[in-house]
Amino acid sequence: MKFTKLVASVILLVLVGCASEPGKKSTAAKEDVAPSVAAPGASILPAGPVTPNPYLQNKPSVSRQAQQNFADATRAMRNKQWAQAESLLQKVIAENNSLSGAHLNLGLVYRAQKEDKRAEQAFNDAIVANHTNLDAYNQLAILQREAGNFTGAETNYKKALSLWPFHPDSHKNIAILYDLYMGKSAEALPHYEAYLQLLGGDDKQATSWIADLQRRLGIAPKPKVTAPAQEQPGATEESSTSVENTTETPAEEVSDE
Repeated sequence: MKFTKLVASVILLVLVGCASEPGKKSTAAKEDVAPSVAAPGASILPAGPVTPNPYLQNKPSVSRQAQQNFADATRAMRNKQWAQAESLLQKVIAENNSLSGAHLNLGLVYRAQKEDKRAEQAFNDAIVANHTNLDAYNQLAILQREAGNFTGAETNYKKALSLWPFHPDSHKNIAILYDLYMGKSAEALPHYEAYLQLLGGDDKQATSWIADLQRRLGIAPKPKVTAPAQEQPGATEESSTSVENTTETPAEEVSDE
């Protein structure tokens, strides 16, 4: 998958829920949480209700000017006007350094220009601004994987999953890391299955990956387990990007995302 397609996915976002607010409790209604995902042992996903994405629980106040600059920056990114996008995002950050999404998109601007060191710093800044920014962990992990730092990438995917074990893209990305880069096919399989389960079992590509891996491992297919619908990202600065939005794909074995 080409990087420009990744950028197009990521930048369809707004500045809501992007800053850390320590001590703020989630106001999500408990009765609206989805039912159990799976019985114990049927999946690596936790048994019980699907919890809300923690990143979506913080909704800081953002000035009208910052919102406009962010919107203009995303438009510039779609048009590959990287210098303009960088300038606008820097203005957003100068006004409010705690807006994690601005740091994330700035990192994507740097990645598009092959400035990986600056991108890495921006993704780290996004995590500092909001430690629940799952996309920032995933983007940082992709950079590490591309640099051959597989252990570092694994660590960041695990950090994302420790924050929210129901994050589909983190399951997909760590599965690909295990399967294609670390030779841990047996460890990849349950993450592929979790990814498919979180999509409701309706993804032909993921189904194909799982079937291929099961054949290689000599494992009989498991009965299908369907997960309930999750809370959708909606009005946030990133869909985690839908990832790849922040995701990798097996095709990266022969071509860059």
